[in-house]
Amino acid sequence: MFSKNQKPYPKISIPFSADILVTKAAEEFNANFKILTGETLKIERSNHLNNKDTYILLRINPTQKNNFCISKKDKNITIQGTTAQNLVYGISDFFKRFTDLSFQGKNASKKEITLASEIHIPKTFRICDSPQFEYREPYYFANFQPDFRAWNKTNYLELEWGIWGHNLPKILKEYNLPETVYAKVGNKRNKSQFCFTSDHLFNYVNEKVKTIYNSDNALNKYMILPNDNDIVCSCGTCKAAGNSSSDAAPAVFTFLNKLAKENRKLIFFTTAYITVKNIPNFKAEDNTGIFYSTSAIQKGIPIEETDCFKTFEDDIKRWHNYLKNVYIWDYTVNFDNYFDIYPIIKVTQKNLKLYQKLGVNGVFFHGSEYNYSTFQDLKATLFAKLLWNPNTNVDEEIADYFHHRFPESLANTLTNYYLFIDNAFLASKKELSIYSGIHETVKKYLDPKTFFAFYKEFDSYDENNRFHKEYLKIATGLTFLKLEIMRDYGFGVYGFGVLNENNEIVVKDEIAVLLDKLASYSSKADLKTYNEVQFKINDYVASWREIAFKYHKRKHYFYKKPFEVISQLDEDYTNIKVLNDGAFGLKDYNTNWHISSTDDLVLKIKKKDISPSEKIILSFLQDTKHAIYYPSSIELLDTQNNLIKKMNLLSDQTELATKEVSITLSTTLDYAKLPDIFILKINRKSISGKNALACDEIIFN
Repeated sequence: MFSKNQKPYPKISIPFSADILVTKAAEEFNANFKILTGETLKIERSNHLNNKDTYILLRINPTQKNNFCISKKDKNITIQGTTAQNLVYGISDFFKRFTDLSFQGKNASKKEITLASEIHIPKTFRICDSPQFEYREPYYFANFQPDFRAWNKTNYLELEWGIWGHNLPKILKEYNLPETVYAKVGNKRNKSQFCFTSDHLFNYVNEKVKTIYNSDNALNKYMILPNDNDIVCSCGTCKAAGNSSSDAAPAVFTFLNKLAKENRKLIFFTTAYITVKNIPNFKAEDNTGIFYSTSAIQKGIPIEETDCFKTFEDDIKRWHNYLKNVYIWDYTVNFDNYFDIYPIIKVTQKNLKLYQKLGVNGVFFHGSEYNYSTFQDLKATLFAKLLWNPNTNVDEEIADYFHHRFPESLANTLTNYYLFIDNAFLASKKELSIYSGIHETVKKYLDPKTFFAFYKEFDSYDENNRFHKEYLKIATGLTFLKLEIMRDYGFGVYGFGVLNENNEIVVKDEIAVLLDKLASYSSKADLKTYNEVQFKINDYVASWREIAFKYHKRKHYFYKKPFEVISQLDEDYTNIKVLNDGAFGLKDYNTNWHISSTDDLVLKIKKKDISPSEKIILSFLQDTKHAIYYPSSIELLDTQNNLIKKMNLLSDQTELATKEVSITLSTTLDYAKLPDIFILKINRKSISGKNALACDEIIFN
């Protein structure tokens, strides 16, 4: 196709009537060619070819069966797509298939590129391809970049959706809405939800849809969702449409159908979520669709291997029989800890094959959005490939990804470890939900012995990669994970400290080193937060340092001593060992906190097991968003419930914080007067509604 020593070079041919999109596709081919060879090809706009020249023909053919075809017959190469977008996908496929150009190469600096002196291709060929799923979006920062989408053949919601998510209130805020647009519950209108048989609501939404589409014809998809609650309109027209007290699907699809008939060029979706439950008993328009969320069933296990499979299969089949467009809203990160690697690639591959079998035609992978999550670019890249072809060889693609971005020895280290944990994640039958603490992560796939060995090997490359941005991001995530494992393990080989023969906690010197590294790596990589609710890395480091300072040389006579909880335990918090296992909690309630929401926390303790203590130190979490509050008081009682000592805690309005409380045993209370068995009672705050107490380490020293 090309040789430095052979001229003239081929020309790029586009039709004389080619629009701006086809022209840009030609420019994209030229840009790739220049990166590869250093040469620029002439773009010829004409309906006729000169027999003396060689051409790269770029064409649009809406009637062809496949999304794009690449072919060579005689001396010319043809790349043809059903749309301009598919033409661009064909161009990227051509360069991936027949040249050494990679996505990393497209974005490398000139000094990093070795120019090709020749490009060889077969004498004749014809390759056609189409994706398994029409809509393909890995919702990670990488996918927000146009170059990534063009190279990896993905969609981007900002460019296609006129309305996304629960945004009806947002798009309607410019109107002075009458009461009738809101749901009727009993005899009253409730502004927390809409009435989807309201003519006024339809007129306002329809007007807004037309305005949005007219401003940008690419915005051809619209999400029409009830507000995020369980309120269902029970007005006369909604009941007549088929609404029940808990199911708004009939009214919602009545609304979707009206929009679909009025706007035939557009597609209108809702979600099978909360109040949209059952299939209505009337036909859906062809240009309507459903998003099915896996939030309740995504536990890090292939869906076919879970108890949810039959229900999921039946649901998708029912919706597929009712609607032309069935999309899946899937989840691919741990939203409580974006630095959890959560290696779900092979699990996702199995799920995609299931979606394919069930006739799903669109998938949205909810990732870490604008925030960084460990190995996010790898995930975005692999998910893009799997969305196009679920049979992609994952092992080969992971190795290819790392070897295009890092020196060979580091690439081998990363490849070997990622393949190991991805296989371990797939093989493990333990659940790991999309909101999980480090304890569950370790049980699922993150074996500390293997991870610590990998971290040591990874860390050995630090000197040569201190200015490599992606290395620094990965290093931030891995260092955070190591600290989390050590926090969860408490004392011992994998813990943050040891308990010496004098019952003193000795914090390991390594903790200071790791905290310095985390602060340095995150600063250089410009990473500031580590989860969905935007907890700050700087606060995490500061909290760690404060805890390490407090714990170092503190005695802990109660460590792993037997005790009994005589209060009622929450179903999900029956592990009472967390109360004296040496581990500590920070602001995330998922890790090392014992939650009590049904009762106060009452412990029965033997005096001999805490001798010769002079003080009780207790730590609590307040997280008002999750209805977790500091206790109102702490009591010491005998086994007949006679009060020995009581401490009342002052009311605190802080929304998210931890607090340490001390009770002295040697001054105001004579230790000798404690009975052989005594009661430690922690009383929940007295407020109405949901009210939980979170306690981590109880230390007698």
